[in-house]
Amino acid sequence: MMPTGLPTPIVASSIPTAGGALRVLGSGDVAFQAILERIRSAKKSVEIRAFLWRDDEAGNMLGEAVLAAADRGAEVIIHKDRIAAVYEYTGGNKQSFFHKRVDPIRGFQAWFLGAVYRAPGSFKQKPNALSQRILAHKNITVEHTRKRFDHSKIYIIDDHYLALGSMGIGDNHRHEWIDLMIEAEGEEHVNRLRERMTGLDEFDPSRGIDFLVHSREAHRKNSCPMITHRLALIDAAQVSLTVEMAYLGDRRFTAALARAVQRGIHVKLVTADQADVLANINRATCQTLMRLTGAPDNLQIILLPRMVHSKVVVIDHRWCDIGSANFTSLSHGVYDEINLYADSATFARELEAEIERHCEHGRLAGSRLSYRRMYSGLERAIMAYQSRKGG
Repeated sequence: MMPTGLPTPIVASSIPTAGGALRVLGSGDVAFQAILERIRSAKKSVEIRAFLWRDDEAGNMLGEAVLAAADRGAEVIIHKDRIAAVYEYTGGNKQSFFHKRVDPIRGFQAWFLGAVYRAPGSFKQKPNALSQRILAHKNITVEHTRKRFDHSKIYIIDDHYLALGSMGIGDNHRHEWIDLMIEAEGEEHVNRLRERMTGLDEFDPSRGIDFLVHSREAHRKNSCPMITHRLALIDAAQVSLTVEMAYLGDRRFTAALARAVQRGIHVKLVTADQADVLANINRATCQTLMRLTGAPDNLQIILLPRMVHSKVVVIDHRWCDIGSANFTSLSHGVYDEINLYADSATFARELEAEIERHCEHGRLAGSRLSYRRMYSGLERAIMAYQSRKGG
């Protein structure tokens, strides 16, 4: 059953672009069903990049759609990162769709996360005949045995439709958490995404629609080109910044938001009151932002009662940055990330309208937010450990 208090989803409308169209798919089951229908109608190909894929109702629905597409003759490629198994063992129903063998390293990390957040994981993974059929299918290639550090969430259907955003594959994303997914239609957009993912060309905002990418394979070690562009977009704001963000903590972004507030930009930051992980870092970051700026009227921090997993920035009601990258050091130089950049006032207004709906059940943060310093230190230690073989 759908939990009460979920924001009412918008109805996706098509926004024409030079290479096709853009749509805001929204959050929850509405976005999930839109992606599912694209896979169910696939004729030639399906490509999925999934950080998290749970063995629950949502995970199996998507698996069945993938298998049916392959049975029809579509070529299916699934990139599934093993590093996310830790979160699959400790979150949701604690069952992983593909990673049924709990190795000692992932098992210890899951135990540690469970101990820190008082949410014990499950190391008894139940077999799943559907995932085995997918792994054995001649038309399906599944890359799931490596730690690829790929945090992106991408669906490419028939080289004509692509959906991206923050939504993982699981019932908590489908029914409980707030995510934001968008769809770009048109072969030109798909080809441009592939071009950017392989590092064949640089980010070009003059295109109107482009992609902000960090790729461990395509980009120089210890570099993350997307962070320069994301910070530049924030620093270019002249009127407003609307930010809906799952995880905070990268001081470069905190400083950029503070600079915007100090020069009079209206900044609205929407995040969870208590995030599933990094909750204390999030609250400490919000407190730092208020302390640095003096918490003036042009700074609004909206705390929502459910998990906010979106990664969205809208600048001056016109420029948009949406995808899988958080405001954390993990997202800039460690994980592979993919965000869509759009210069479209219509698209920006639809994203802002969706975020405004999310805020219906939120509260405005006061001048001081409490957090547990010891736990924020533990959270930073966890991020540092995960980053040790990063950029």
